[in-house]
Amino acid sequence: MIRVAVTGAGVVSPLAVGVAAFADALAGGRSAIGPARSQLQGHGLELAARVGEFGARAQIAAANLRRMPRLTQMTVVAAKQALAEAALPYDSARSGIIGATALGTMDETLGFTKSYVDGGPAGASPALFPVSVMNAVAGQLALECSLRGVNSTVNHRDHSSLSAIGLACDMLELGRADALVVAAFDELSAPVEHGWAKLGGTSARGCRPYDAARDGIVPGEGAAVIVLEREEDARKRGARVRAILTARGEAAEHRPRVGWGHDAKWPEAARAVAEAVRERGADRVSWIAGGGNGSSLDGRELDALAAGLGRRAPLSSILGQTGEYLSSAMLRVVAALIALERQALPGTVGLERHDGEWDADLVRAPRAARVDGVLVPSFAQGGADLALMVERA
Repeated sequence: MIRVAVTGAGVVSPLAVGVAAFADALAGGRSAIGPARSQLQGHGLELAARVGEFGARAQIAAANLRRMPRLTQMTVVAAKQALAEAALPYDSARSGIIGATALGTMDETLGFTKSYVDGGPAGASPALFPVSVMNAVAGQLALECSLRGVNSTVNHRDHSSLSAIGLACDMLELGRADALVVAAFDELSAPVEHGWAKLGGTSARGCRPYDAARDGIVPGEGAAVIVLEREEDARKRGARVRAILTARGEAAEHRPRVGWGHDAKWPEAARAVAEAVRERGADRVSWIAGGGNGSSLDGRELDALAAGLGRRAPLSSILGQTGEYLSSAMLRVVAALIALERQALPGTVGLERHDGEWDADLVRAPRAARVDGVLVPSFAQGGADLALMVERA
């Protein structure tokens, strides 16, 4: 894998809008988790982390705003933050988008499907169809931001974000683009919230990553965007380089399609971690931006990290502050950029008592630290495993 520079980042999250505000909120230990929609309380979903006002009207022309679902609006606002920072000089035909989503625009998809079922072809909504498909957000983002190059969408459940980053790195290495906007997005639409309520596995007490008394996830939503270029190109043009993506490891193994299962070991997940750190060395990992979400994933993740890394490294999860949405690994990548820039680690909100089963260096409260490299793992439902190394520029 060539060295790929991150030259821009943007965030629309329940915790904050904008990278600087998001960084301050992480450092302050604030949580965005609150009550779910009132009609779902007592019916399977008590808590959620929802995005509030995010400034769409100030960023998107009114005529375009009317045609955009809320999920697209969130993504466009985050992407414009990232593109403003990157200040790309390339021809728009050499700049493109890789989208990443688990569920897409579910409200619009359901609305279009219902209009077709109820009224047949004549009753199908022509306004809803273009925004009901999985790649709708990436398409609208390309139009709004005048990006005419590569345009793809990765739909790989909770593996989507890091898969999209991997695809973007490959595209840059192959010379298919000079810059790529990698945008990860999912929302708490009504169908998604009702799905969580029916599926179960959510907590009524709060997200408690790695805690001995953890009892489930808290669903969240948001959009996180990074801009990627070949490091050589970014250096030549004098761009501000936030961080370098230096290596990744990928593997796959059998796991349930829903949930993470109860197997004691995930050997392929450990192999993905080992591959990610093979070239640069495990000692380069100053922090692990973990995916702990208060579910059975937490213990399996700790096993895989210990086996693959071969050493203890500081580990924390931001999901106790942001909630869990299935493309939220990109939010953890942004947290890695922040840790490298501020030389500080976020804590793990909700972690009160670790049961001692795993020998892990868990970061409970934010703290200053020397941060040279961050490992971002993604161990997905269904069995896809990927780990990414993000290093100081």
